[in-house]
Amino acid sequence: MKVKTEEREGLFKALTVEVEGDVVQSLLNEVYENLKQNVEIQGFRKGTAPLWLIKAKYKDYVEEEVGKKVANQTLEEAIKESSLTPVADVYLEKVELEEKTPKVTYTVTFETPPEFELKDIEGLEVEVPKLEFKDELVEKRIEQLREEHAVWEPVEDRPVKEGDLVTIEYEVEEIKEGEEGEKVTGETSGVIGQKMFREELEQALVGKKVDEEVELKELPLYDQEGKEIGKANIKAKIKDVKEKVLPELNDDFAKELGYESWEEAKKKIEEQVKEEFERGKQALIEDAVADKLIEMHEIDIPQTLLNRELSFLIERRVNELKQFGIDTRYLDYRTMAQEFLPQAQANIKLRYILDRYAEEKGIEATEEDIEEQFEELAKQMGTTKEEVKDYFERENLMEVVRSDARRKKALKEIISKVNIKEVEPETKAQETKPEEKEEAKEEAKEEAKEKPKKKTTRKKKEGGSK
Repeated sequence: MKVKTEEREGLFKALTVEVEGDVVQSLLNEVYENLKQNVEIQGFRKGTAPLWLIKAKYKDYVEEEVGKKVANQTLEEAIKESSLTPVADVYLEKVELEEKTPKVTYTVTFETPPEFELKDIEGLEVEVPKLEFKDELVEKRIEQLREEHAVWEPVEDRPVKEGDLVTIEYEVEEIKEGEEGEKVTGETSGVIGQKMFREELEQALVGKKVDEEVELKELPLYDQEGKEIGKANIKAKIKDVKEKVLPELNDDFAKELGYESWEEAKKKIEEQVKEEFERGKQALIEDAVADKLIEMHEIDIPQTLLNRELSFLIERRVNELKQFGIDTRYLDYRTMAQEFLPQAQANIKLRYILDRYAEEKGIEATEEDIEEQFEELAKQMGTTKEEVKDYFERENLMEVVRSDARRKKALKEIISKVNIKEVEPETKAQETKPEEKEEAKEEAKEEAKEKPKKKTTRKKKEGGSK
């Protein structure tokens, strides 16, 4: 077997592999035997057509099929011999078959990990806002609980406004030139102002009343990559409008929360908020250090990984919207892809940095670290640790959990070596941060009340099929 490598654009490499001899002849015979027994050629009974006719009729098919079989058997060894490491999918680019030799030459392309130098973090200074616990945080939590336990009451004769829960009957008709497009009808609900409907539809609904209709002409439709795939006309009729009514702060509300009295409830809420505040401060430090690491390192991002990460983030958002009953067929995927692009880039860069640091420092995840990772995932997913573990074992994703636990451990060690400097929020230099982090991180930075999602957590395979 001969292996030749070739540089391609960006991080792509091409690997041309030449295989000849018995392995090719054996697979060639296998393909011809299968054709001879199964194909039907006019003038011959199945299984009786002469080999020369089969060769002439199925020449291209034989070349492709034998090439694929040879590649499947030899690619792993060829990649090992090339000393290259694919970061994701490997694409079979072309195949050539010489039957007389017999010899197969095939070319595959794939992206390899980026080369970069890990910067020295000893003595690195990272600024974070100085945060102090305030009673306002408890008040905010109480208001959140009121929001969560609010009820939706029908409104009388008044126009739709932001914050209303609106139920609509809709008809979507795809526009097709020269023919009648597909019509989809249904009923859905959404809160105005929370992007549960497309922006154009929300704007049209505001100010309208029950039983009134809105119509949008030639609205663009996008696929998950943000490419326009057509247009549609949308008609919507307002069926129902409700407004949110918050519960009063009394013993009845306390019992809804699982306490005996409002005094007891308020005390427990304050304790919980203080615990979350401290966790939030730690999460804020982790984010600040992660931002600094990303800023310090120039790393080329493999496009295959970027596309995969974008798909993962979009899929997660779509699933969240589905839980609200949103018809996701008509979402603006292009805008979503643009929104998530900086986040996807930052996620991939941080993983490479933490993996390199862990490798250089000999950091490995222990069983205790992995169990801790499962506990955290269970909290995020709102289920038990056992159920999460069963899922990852069933989907063969244990290595993903191990890698995340290793990165988390590496980040903790880096944090222990940097100088964390607390500064007053109003004097801290304002940095231009990527769009993707703003939404998730602002929640954490708003008095460190919410615990942000970890950048080191990934629930998708990073080196296999999607």
